[in-house]
Amino acid sequence: YSVTVKFIGNFSGSKTLYFKILPKNVKIKSLKAGSKKFTLKWGKLAEQATGYEIQYSTSSSFSKKTTKTVKVKSYKTVSKTISKLKAKKKYYVRIRSYKKVGKTTYYSLKWTKKTVTTKK
Repeated sequence: YSVTVKFIGNFSGSKTLYFKILPKNVKIKSLKAGSKKFTLKWGKLAEQATGYEIQYSTSSSFSKKTTKTVKVKSYKTVSKTISKLKAKKKYYVRIRSYKKVGKTTYYSLKWTKKTVTTKK
């Protein structure tokens, strides 16, 4: 977005400033373990976001080898179940919102993180 200020009176000229307005951070409401799966629930961000990006990993550092990414393409969706996981394994889960404008995608500044251990 841009804002242009035009000077008047004894002043002349103008100044244009540019801003990136990023979507809000997402808050996790709950993260529940199931049998070789987990369900993540979060708060809806109205129309401030296009969707959400969820990453889960067995590594707390979210290394590229162990990290999987799931995109939720609707801002109206507020939960996602991830299945086909290993039993009795600790998973690190994080979520952030994104807004797509034309061909550019803008992500929220922070990931919201939690951990969960799957059941038998």
